[in-house]
Amino acid sequence: MTAHLTLMRKIALAAGIMLLAASCSQNGASLRSTTPIPEALRADMAAKDMPRSAPILVRVYKKESELELWKQTSSGHFALLKTYPICRWSGQLGPKKNEGDRQVPEGFYSVGQSQLNPNSNYYLSFDVGYPNNFDRQLGRAGGNIMVHGSCSSRGCFAMTDGQMAELYSVAREALQGGQPAFQLQSYPFRMTAENLAQARRNPNIGFWQNLKEGSDNFEVTKQAVKVDVCKGRYVFNGENGTACGLSPISRDVATAVIEKKRHDDAEVASLVNSGTRAVSYIYEDGGANPAFLARAVDQTAVPGKDRPFTSAAVVEVALNDNGTPATEADTMAAKRITYSAAEELLMSEAAVARRPLKGPANPDAVAARQQVVYARLLGTSMPVAPKKPVTVVARADSAAPTPAQEIAAATSDDNSKPFYVRWLGGSGDEAETKPAQSVAQAQSYGPVLVPHATRSHPKQRLHNSEPVKFSGPVMASAGTVATMPAPLQNQSSDQPFYKRWLGFADDTPATTGAN
Repeated sequence: MTAHLTLMRKIALAAGIMLLAASCSQNGASLRSTTPIPEALRADMAAKDMPRSAPILVRVYKKESELELWKQTSSGHFALLKTYPICRWSGQLGPKKNEGDRQVPEGFYSVGQSQLNPNSNYYLSFDVGYPNNFDRQLGRAGGNIMVHGSCSSRGCFAMTDGQMAELYSVAREALQGGQPAFQLQSYPFRMTAENLAQARRNPNIGFWQNLKEGSDNFEVTKQAVKVDVCKGRYVFNGENGTACGLSPISRDVATAVIEKKRHDDAEVASLVNSGTRAVSYIYEDGGANPAFLARAVDQTAVPGKDRPFTSAAVVEVALNDNGTPATEADTMAAKRITYSAAEELLMSEAAVARRPLKGPANPDAVAARQQVVYARLLGTSMPVAPKKPVTVVARADSAAPTPAQEIAAATSDDNSKPFYVRWLGGSGDEAETKPAQSVAQAQSYGPVLVPHATRSHPKQRLHNSEPVKFSGPVMASAGTVATMPAPLQNQSSDQPFYKRWLGFADDTPATTGAN
């Protein structure tokens, strides 16, 4: 009898567990995918005359790291419901072209019910729809580009879990309410006259001006834009599509868009004439909204939930009329940041190809990849510093000089100084304590490498040494004030500068976190 009761208890317990599991899943979907729209957001919708199940539209801006959620009002036009700061996005400004390039796509995409993922590994997510017809016509590759939670990105727009729960709930209600799919517009930046004036020398400016046509159509109509593709260009609402048999859906809309373009172009020209610089924003690997960057160094904030796993280094490089860096300081800044970007890309490409990284990578491979990255971001090949000529010292016996003698001749006539002092410069006994005045000046010391243990990083690095990461301001242009690189700050000022410059530590054990 006792055995029978024990068996019955086990059966009842198993049945309870099965019922509990069933209650936590609806056709395999997690309960978080059924979370209702938050009460505060519903109140905002009601105040703006937005029915709960009305269609939505999403606009995303990479440079500003913001995502806008628009919703249709009872008038039939879209109005802004809420702006979300983006926790992390990866890559650079510019379109996605290849799998593994870490790029978040730019363009006009469509998200339907089947693209919502309630069982995402990143809390909740939806697929943006890359590649679209435009991307496919240009032979662009890759896929599975998401807007998701977890605040960690490798080619996606990463939000916090709380933000994603809101976005998912509003999208779910709109799609279940009858909207076949909602439009997602992804831009490199807000299409303001200032941003366009600054970007005028960027290799992607033609593509971005094409995207602005779509942005202008939306701004004029406050309606989802009809998108077609004609001869490698986007066509919006049929305008400029006659070569492919398209015609404007409304001549009044086309006229209003043309007038807006004329006004914006005049404003851009005025800014250029008044001295607005052409610049290129180069990222180590994407960016994050300032609201989250402030938390990147906050150890109480949870990585992947309340803050990004890593900070987002970005350098503003001033360009001349040829599209090349305007000054030597800008050139050095561009070299340093593109080296870091190339390193991140090599890691990503290895992961896509499922090639595990074993041991230190060849720095030459990073440098070779950097040439490609530099050309893609600046539209020109990276300048190569001229080699210092070697003076051969004649000898009485006419014997060929040894390599050591050639180095000595090329560095200093004073052979009483140690080799490294003559090679690096300085007296060999000074303590260099003056902080760098700018990122570019700090970078001008050359490719500074420090032991890998000086930086805590959640990802595997390509090699055991990496370029110095700067503390202080997240965005640092070639002319702005920045602090000395953190690894150099940590070195004792009693050490000769060449030891601190090379990253030779003193006898004090390292206290920084392991990678």
